[in-house]
Amino acid sequence: MIEALIPMLPALVLLAGAALLLPMLKPSSPWPRRIFILIVAGLSLRYFHWRISTTLPPTSQPLDFGFGLLFLALELMLAFSTCICLLTFWHIRNNTPQADAYEARHRGRRDLPKVDVFIPTYNESWEVLERSILGARALDYPNFSVWVLDDTRRDWLRDKCAALGVRYLRRPDNKGAKAGNLNHALGISKQETDAPFIMVLDADFVPRGNFLLRAVGFFDDPKIALVQTPQFFFNPNMLQHNFMLSDSWVDEQRFFFDTLQPAKDGWDVAYCCGTSFVARRAAIEAIGGYPTETITEDILLSFKLIDAGYITRYLNEKLSNGLAPETINEYIGQRTRWGIGAIQSLFVQVGPFGRNNLGPLQRLLFLETANYWLSLPTFCLFSLFAPLLYWYGGISILRTEIGDYAYFFTPAFLSSTAFFIWVSGGRIVPILTDLTEFVCASRVAPAVWSALLLRKTQVFRVTAKGLLTDRIMVNWPVFLQAGTLFVLTILAILVLRASLVDGRLADGGDPALYTFWSCWNLLILALVMLLAVERPRLRREERFNVNEPASLLWNGERLPVQVEDMSVSGARLIFDPAQVQAETLRDAELAIDILGIGPAAALITDAGGNHAHLRFTAAAPREAIITKLYAGDYASVANQSTIGTALGDVFKRAFGFSK
Repeated sequence: MIEALIPMLPALVLLAGAALLLPMLKPSSPWPRRIFILIVAGLSLRYFHWRISTTLPPTSQPLDFGFGLLFLALELMLAFSTCICLLTFWHIRNNTPQADAYEARHRGRRDLPKVDVFIPTYNESWEVLERSILGARALDYPNFSVWVLDDTRRDWLRDKCAALGVRYLRRPDNKGAKAGNLNHALGISKQETDAPFIMVLDADFVPRGNFLLRAVGFFDDPKIALVQTPQFFFNPNMLQHNFMLSDSWVDEQRFFFDTLQPAKDGWDVAYCCGTSFVARRAAIEAIGGYPTETITEDILLSFKLIDAGYITRYLNEKLSNGLAPETINEYIGQRTRWGIGAIQSLFVQVGPFGRNNLGPLQRLLFLETANYWLSLPTFCLFSLFAPLLYWYGGISILRTEIGDYAYFFTPAFLSSTAFFIWVSGGRIVPILTDLTEFVCASRVAPAVWSALLLRKTQVFRVTAKGLLTDRIMVNWPVFLQAGTLFVLTILAILVLRASLVDGRLADGGDPALYTFWSCWNLLILALVMLLAVERPRLRREERFNVNEPASLLWNGERLPVQVEDMSVSGARLIFDPAQVQAETLRDAELAIDILGIGPAAALITDAGGNHAHLRFTAAAPREAIITKLYAGDYASVANQSTIGTALGDVFKRAFGFSK
């Protein structure tokens, strides 16, 4: 086997040199990025030329040939998405300098255009909604109105909105789901305010104060119809939480929002993502309102606006925070809805095959989105079953030796992986990034293919947020599916491999290749089973890293402290024991003067050494605390992946260590 890998040495040396060189190059520099793209494309073409010409089983073995052709087709579909993605990265646009200029020009002015802020809600709790409403109400902008669009017609929410001084709107039915709710508000607000711009926030998203000051200026260009900003999350998603990766691994959407969207924007085709965007009212009205033809109105809105001759722009800045799905079921349900919506978009008039004004690249980008949802989940499923076809059915879908496969596949795979890690600034972590796809595959793949072949869809369902669990929960469907495949794979390696005549099946196929493939699957399946054992979420409120100075007002004295982290209900303080005596603070009632809040009534619940914990009392300014934390530039999860730490955290989780 070692001899078979010797021909790979030149390619591996080249990749090692690239690994040393890449840290010195910036992905924003166009020519290093484009040269890297060409290298990845060349190595991928080399692999697929060999793959198509050499590795397919003979037609005289119809089962082998059929399954082999299916697997090759899935690989080619993924290659199509990768190719379009690489093409997209040829251009990258950074709009932050423009936003800086707009904010500087607009700050302090009172004559800025009116904005209606829409917060559509269906079944979110008050704990979730309160943050969004308070954050929207605190926008640093002189001329806006907040509208809460309640599609569950709750009287208690109407009363709370009145108490907070924001508009409340309901409709008699739920036709058109979220898009229908927005369209209803579009018509009512037209009569009452006729604001030229509409800002949309999901009910669990909180905007930063300068959101509108930075976004509205882009509409000076009459061709721009929509300005989208990225989605950030102030809570760990199910993978970050269950694997204890909150401090070392970013959510998997960071690649799309931080890396891919600026590249799409370079071609003037940034995608609307359903929340945290501002749109021109006249443009929305010109296309007939928010689209209701699919269960995901956002991407279709983008292409309808582009078809009408408008531009969608992307501002890659953290201007809002929201809630990520917290359980596997909610995560899978959200991804399934996205996938079905992408497939439905193929059949609308403004789709990639419709008679419309979209250009060739725009059609390809639209088509690639649907292709991604069709190919990746199906490929993940098939790759788990393929070795089992070999071991249990004698079906070999790859007719090659492991050394030959490594010779052609490894350079293509490593170069592609290195490129996406580099261009994303480390927001992709091998294995962990792919793991979420394997978790969703068994539900998403049947759903998207049913939507394509049978036009079968699902009723729009809002992703539940703000869940609280006080015990370990096992997602048994996910656990049992992965566990069954794990056991079958183990038995195949330990029992069936030993029974092969002369070390291989009679009709071909290298058992070393399928053994390696099976071992890789065992790693993935073990992680999926581990992920399916969901850890409790005991904190009702998220705790943010603040690291700001404050003062304790105690017995007429002002004691200097540092707020290390903070939630709506309390905070952790650190201080110099020479200046602050912990013993005097125990069970003490005091006020803490925190920048941006003012004196907040609190009770010290624990103190010792150089730290103390406090709990805010009912007299504390709750609204000001919520606004400071959720509309501020604070984080409770990692902004950058650290692969070594992330893998170490997974190891700790696997062997029962806790944080």
